[in-house]
Amino acid sequence: MAQGCVRDRKRRLKYQPGEHTQLFHLNQMSVRQDHSDTMKKLQSIQMLRGFGALGVVLFHCLAIEGKYFGDVRILPKLFVLGQTGVDLFFVISGFVMVIATGGRHGVPLETRRFLWGRLTRIYPVYWFYFALTTGAFLIRSEWVNASQGHQADFLTSFFLLPTHHLPLVIVAWSLIHELWFYLVFAGLIIFSERMLPVLLFMWAVVVLLADLILTGVSLPPFMQIVLHPYTLEFIIGGFSALAVRKISRVLTRSEFIAALLLLVCGLAVAARFSTFSEPNMLRAVYFGILYGFTLIVAVVAERSGRLRVPSLFLAIGNSSYTIYLSHLLVISAIGRIWSLWFTAWIHPLTNAVIFLVMLVAVTVYGWFAYRLIELPLLRLSRRLRTLWFETPAEGKRISPLSGQVK
Repeated sequence: MAQGCVRDRKRRLKYQPGEHTQLFHLNQMSVRQDHSDTMKKLQSIQMLRGFGALGVVLFHCLAIEGKYFGDVRILPKLFVLGQTGVDLFFVISGFVMVIATGGRHGVPLETRRFLWGRLTRIYPVYWFYFALTTGAFLIRSEWVNASQGHQADFLTSFFLLPTHHLPLVIVAWSLIHELWFYLVFAGLIIFSERMLPVLLFMWAVVVLLADLILTGVSLPPFMQIVLHPYTLEFIIGGFSALAVRKISRVLTRSEFIAALLLLVCGLAVAARFSTFSEPNMLRAVYFGILYGFTLIVAVVAERSGRLRVPSLFLAIGNSSYTIYLSHLLVISAIGRIWSLWFTAWIHPLTNAVIFLVMLVAVTVYGWFAYRLIELPLLRLSRRLRTLWFETPAEGKRISPLSGQVK
């Protein structure tokens, strides 16, 4: 009898209530930390983000030149390729989502955690520039949204809802697509991670079939976002991340150089045949594959020691979101000031100098605004995420609605 009591006591000591839950959550925290560390090490991704943002800046400089500098044109037409920086953003977004959510599939709390991280990544910083743009619009409506007849829908712009018109912050049209990507991907991580390739493939098939069947059909704004070819770029980015996971070999120097030459040739072909002229399936497939290949090469090259990211490129990449949202305000202000006060100085040489000033101003402002505005908002978001969604070591969690420990 005494021996039986001793055995029962040992069992109780060995298997404490909640122990399996605690071990599970500790494992999840470890997995999340591993993937967080992985993302921090992928400086090549940040560099490519910076290139994408600067490409969009150069593309919009062409419009500023035409608006404020008359017939004196010095910027090369090749800058029109800069608009595909948005395509690169979409591919990077899909890539990062797959890498960042590795090991977090099939856990309901992770879906909410994922959505919180994505929504707080987009909205707070965006709302800051929405407020600035709204202020400019209320002061002088002709300063804002010239392509939309200086009209604005404040409600849909504030929440980034699909509509027939561009948002007040014009470049934020891409964020509407991003939000859709995140919403669908939040649904995908409910399933087992082994199902992800199948689910991504099914998503791609739906988009491709819709493009074939509904060509020429007028769709409401929301369905235009749901079935837009740009979705394919996000999916290709996801498959690129899955491919990187499978690649363990080291990239040789000759292979790296060959990949760079292939990228240059791909951009040259795009410029020659204007594959980016319309936001159609051809553009999505072409640049999705081209930039997906670029991501794979960049990440594998970084892991192989073939690619080292200069600190300047890393800084631009870190501030790329701020640069993207703010650059039109900066270059438009400089262009307007130059055209009003220095008209007599308009000359190819002085124009070249002022465009260099624009590029420097956009970059410098982006870095400072990232440090002073975006980074504090990100830190606040992460603290709240830890408070509401992370699971403490004792296996308890805090309800995101009530704040009570459960």
